[in-house]
Amino acid sequence: MMTFNLHPANRAAKIIDAPASRHYTCLSLFNGAPEISYKRGELIFDARHQGQYIFLVTAGIVKISSFYQNHEMLHDYLMPDEIMNGEAVFSTHSQELMATAATNLTRVKKIPISNFREALEAKPELHQEFISHLLRSMNRTRERLLRLALLPAEQRVIHFLITHTEKAGRRVGFEYVIKPLPTHQEIGYIAGTGRQTVTTVLNELRRQGIVHFNRQYLLVRNLDALKEKAAL
Repeated sequence: MMTFNLHPANRAAKIIDAPASRHYTCLSLFNGAPEISYKRGELIFDARHQGQYIFLVTAGIVKISSFYQNHEMLHDYLMPDEIMNGEAVFSTHSQELMATAATNLTRVKKIPISNFREALEAKPELHQEFISHLLRSMNRTRERLLRLALLPAEQRVIHFLITHTEKAGRRVGFEYVIKPLPTHQEIGYIAGTGRQTVTTVLNELRRQGIVHFNRQYLLVRNLDALKEKAAL
């Protein structure tokens, strides 16, 4: 297990001198870090502390946002095994963002950004993996902005359900279980619409037998049918 209490001069050497059979990934860099739990709505970091740590989501959902003219703007939402605040690794002047737990029992790990940089320098394959992570995050933001510009609100909700099912759903036979489930208000926030629109869409999908839901979970009974509705 990697640890991060080494003297700065020895951290990179510790990684380089590891046995050749040991395969490191960006996620494995967090193995020695403590896990921190957050309740829904609790702040994980804000602009004042953004340049200090890089985070790994291990449970729940985290939303990344910023404020513009007193309005909160969503940039991304992250699921388990996704790295958070990665942009700060390459710049001390990144956009001022904040991260908030979007579900109860959200858990993250964190390590100092300086340690993460040294690991990337010591292992070039980690650098390439990390760049791929950043590109995926940028693509998610770009796709969300395109949906906001081109799709009606109901379609945006359906697209969120598809993406979230593929990202977080646990397959049981031909169905998918999503637990915990973001609130209707949070889904609306991510999809760029209101809570009532989300409720209306979900109720209609339940009436058609495509989904079933309660306060604890969402069951997607027919993902193919959901995708067909997204293509309408």
